[in-house]
Amino acid sequence: MGIAEYGWTVLGNAFRCRGVPAMHQPALADLLRGFPAAGPDAEAFEVPVAPGDDAPLIEYRLINEAIARAHDRWVLHAGAVAGPRGTCLIIGESGAGKTSLTLWLWSSGMALVTDDILPVRQSDLTVERFPRALHMDCVYSPRLLERIPPRPTDYPADYYPFPEASAGGPPPVSDLLVLRRGEAGEAPRLDPLSQSEAAHHLLGAVIKSPGFDYGQALTGMIGLASRCRAWQLRSSTPEEAGAAAVGVLG
Repeated sequence: MGIAEYGWTVLGNAFRCRGVPAMHQPALADLLRGFPAAGPDAEAFEVPVAPGDDAPLIEYRLINEAIARAHDRWVLHAGAVAGPRGTCLIIGESGAGKTSLTLWLWSSGMALVTDDILPVRQSDLTVERFPRALHMDCVYSPRLLERIPPRPTDYPADYYPFPEASAGGPPPVSDLLVLRRGEAGEAPRLDPLSQSEAAHHLLGAVIKSPGFDYGQALTGMIGLASRCRAWQLRSSTPEEAGAAAVGVLG
């Protein structure tokens, strides 16, 4: 059965991509292979595919559609790893180094939950893995790249396979790191955050899809913040941020 004949289940909904050009089918299968397949008879939302679309564009469109239809989940722009205490969420402004810190913690022995998109069930505030391929189209620290396994040579450029998920879901949320970019040469600094500050940062990380309910999301993020220790981590390099994070999580 070809990739054009079935789809994937993402954030609780099935999606189908018909008419994917044959030359792009293997790459799309690689990028989405962490998600369960939706068979040809499954009721699925159709993701539009144009003749000139490549795998990254189709994957981007499918993920955006999945987030827009995830009505029973909040979806956060966040990295997350499962550490000794539980699941640690990593949020911060664009360019702060969330992905680098997440990958550093993964390379330090913690289980990867997601590098960028984190689903949170509204019913019980449990978090879920989001196993799409890792987007590695930025410049990363050479020391970080030395710590993770080499990218398969036949894998799509600027991506990295999501590691095989371990049995069961991630543990309950225990920690939150709000990452800030420090000045060059500045020593890393960890400052504890109050529950209200943590809830404010979490709410800012929620992706606001059509139909977003601000009050409902605020209540949920207050509940999530009440379950974890929260810190603001300011660091100028991924290595220093990783060392500080390992120290507080361990």
